[in-house]
Amino acid sequence: MDTQLLRNSPAYTLDRETAPAMWLVGTLWFFQATGIRSSFLEQVMPRGLGPTAHRHPLAVEGFYVVEGTVNFHVHGKKLHAEAGTLIHLPRMVPHTFTVESEEARVLNFYAPAGAEMQMIFLAHPAEERRRPTMAESSPPKNSEPNEIMSRIYGTVGAPALPFNSQSTEELLVTEPEGWQAGTVKFTKAENGPTFVAFDLHWRLLASGADTENNYDLFDVLAGDGAGMPVRLLGSDEVIYGIEGAVTVESDGETMGGGIGSFTYMPAGSVVSWKAPSGARLLVFHFPGGFDRALESGNGQNALIVAWLESMGTRFLTAMPLTPSILAVPDQG
Repeated sequence: MDTQLLRNSPAYTLDRETAPAMWLVGTLWFFQATGIRSSFLEQVMPRGLGPTAHRHPLAVEGFYVVEGTVNFHVHGKKLHAEAGTLIHLPRMVPHTFTVESEEARVLNFYAPAGAEMQMIFLAHPAEERRRPTMAESSPPKNSEPNEIMSRIYGTVGAPALPFNSQSTEELLVTEPEGWQAGTVKFTKAENGPTFVAFDLHWRLLASGADTENNYDLFDVLAGDGAGMPVRLLGSDEVIYGIEGAVTVESDGETMGGGIGSFTYMPAGSVVSWKAPSGARLLVFHFPGGFDRALESGNGQNALIVAWLESMGTRFLTAMPLTPSILAVPDQG
């Protein structure tokens, strides 16, 4: 089976030393995924920084606070987000945020991809892998191309504010023009249900139902050598390292890494991964559906496998305590 025919690009890993790095308005940006089903950016920002209020009509947006504290202002509500907090924003929800701690590190993602192109247009390559001063990282003076990029990639601004000023409730309380899909999700992993599968503890942050089925997201704790067996992926999968390390095997290559590593595995990849005891990972699936498999499987790996295979993933090797449903497929 030639899996290269089933995907747009091979799996890859980037980390804070290898991801493309850019500077913009006092922020160090790592571009981890662009122009695929989803886009991922990691931001390192100083106290007081935040964008003007805006909406995204074309994509859902998510934030995961890795380090520090950030105050989000979403649709007239103030949300205090510490490390470990997820914020999911449906299309057309007005929002902004302000960094409260001395520094914050935030994972920012969109589905579908596209919104990251505006940041790429505005920013410039980082001279060093550190957070820049405001003087080192000013945006372009000509705002007209940026306005064009905003229209193309789906960012709609609220009434004008300085770029690094937090918004007010008055600006965010107005109902968005047109339609709004879904609801805001604001949570930490300890508030969601926990599932056990493949010797991993999966703590649900966002289900497919929470995200209009754009993605699901788990905070995963590993036992010694636990991980996912060899599969031909039916959906895109992403692993981000929070604590410890993860080793990924994809199409005969070894990748993965430690804290801050980002591994993208597109649908059509043949992959497996494992992590040592105590490792903690964020695991995304695009689109969502893995959450339904865990819930329906109720801790039984064979049932979970059956659910995942019904959604397009193909398991390629048998596992202990699983029935013949996992027979190796014909490779011809």
